[in-house]
Amino acid sequence: MPNSHSRRLRSSGGQRSLGSSRSTRNEFDPDLLRHVRIPDVSKDHRPTHASTLLAWYTRPKKNDLVIELGCGTGIVSAFLAMNHDVLVHCVEKNQFLAELARETVRMNSLENKMFIHNATCQRVKELFDAEQFDLVVSNPPHHLAGVPSPSKLRSEGRSASFDEATSFVEATAYLLKNRGKFIFVLSCDYLMFWLSEFVKRKLQPKRLVPVYGDPKRHAVLMIVEGVKNGGIGLRLEPPIVLKRV
Repeated sequence: MPNSHSRRLRSSGGQRSLGSSRSTRNEFDPDLLRHVRIPDVSKDHRPTHASTLLAWYTRPKKNDLVIELGCGTGIVSAFLAMNHDVLVHCVEKNQFLAELARETVRMNSLENKMFIHNATCQRVKELFDAEQFDLVVSNPPHHLAGVPSPSKLRSEGRSASFDEATSFVEATAYLLKNRGKFIFVLSCDYLMFWLSEFVKRKLQPKRLVPVYGDPKRHAVLMIVEGVKNGGIGLRLEPPIVLKRV
């Protein structure tokens, strides 16, 4: 029997398609999120290039039901709700950040398009029925070994245990419809861990986009796009360079 959130879950029929290559999209705009209003969180949890990359790369279809795992202040979800005809649910484990995300909803008048859930990824089964979503997006913590930080908020947002990281993948597998799409922005340092966990749960990576901070150095981030129960074909897309020299 559907749970209490089902009345907000809107879906579209049919199977999903990856569409045309992302190499034809507009050039990356580092100021893409400038029009989204968010509460002031000082330097602890300001949007990063990874947040902007996730918002820029994600192109939901009209009427897609979208969920963001680890939404922080909600800036990515707000951008998607403002610029695409979609409903967006947001999962954030930190109570303070979840309240900031709710403030982001209010500041951008998105009360009917964006919904905040203060919960861990392990709890998504309590919130939603299985296979409810067309698209899962996430910019999960980039440090999986735990990086000390004088700011607890900064540490929670940027580091996680391997078990916590795995919960992002398990939640994605649970939430996505068959042939639904997922998009993650990941640290290259732990890319093989993430890819292995995706494949274990039949979340097949389909496109990889390397992101360079400096064209003379190694890639620092990877955009991973994939499909639940997809085939084994994989494309390596042209890179994005954040700093041109």
